Amino acid sequence: MSESKVALVTGAGRGIGRDIAQRLAREGFATGLIARTKSQLDETAELIRKAGGKALVTPTDVGKREQVLAAIEAVEKELGPISVLINNAGAYLRKALTETTEEDFDFQMKVNTYGPYFCTQEVVRRMVARDAGGTILFLLGSETRLGPSMFAAYNASKDAQKAIALSVAYEFGHLGIHSVALDVDGAVDSPRVRESMPDTDPSWFVPPDQIADEIVHLINQPRGAWSYTVDLRSFAQWRPRVAKKAKH
Repeated sequence: MSESKVALVTGAGRGIGRDIAQRLAREGFATGLIARTKSQLDETAELIRKAGGKALVTPTDVGKREQVLAAIEAVEKELGPISVLINNAGAYLRKALTETTEEDFDFQMKVNTYGPYFCTQEVVRRMVARDAGGTILFLLGSETRLGPSMFAAYNASKDAQKAIALSVAYEFGHLGIHSVALDVDGAVDSPRVRESMPDTDPSWFVPPDQIADEIVHLINQPRGAWSYTVDLRSFAQWRPRVAKKAKH
């Protein structure tokens, strides 16, 4: 990877995005923080700074290309060349296919597909111009394989994101740009998730710190042994799924 230690994390205002940003800061990265809500980004930045790290808040709607370009320019001007991009920002929609509106579908694509496309396009362009290489990481989920019902718009947007990740790998891997699709299959542990699933054993959830550990591992992989698609899931995701007996 590049010698520069500057990471841009989208969706960094809360949840796993905040956890990833804090972990990268502990690894010595100056962090550019992207999300739509400035107050949440400020909280993330304050946590990083209190721990001795460096962070820049850049409120951005990733679905709007001009905002993405401005944020990347600001991060590189203030912190230096971006060597790691974490495409984490996402919009989540559970809705029946027949009830999903054009506006619903468009919003899912804007955030989950256009967003990482715009971010990746500009960061890769700059990496290539510097001949420095780097890491581009896309956080996905089980929708890229199983296509669960009630998530048609979301599934489509995330599958498209995986295609972008692999396309970047094929087109720019030989230039030292490591593109990875990290598939986190299962509920990520958080107070909100535990509250919504009170009867579920917490060990069935994916720990955020383990996701961050895997990201650090991927960033530091030697060029001779890069991973391109990685599945990360709780052991419970492998439990037998037995069909319910039909009623007679």
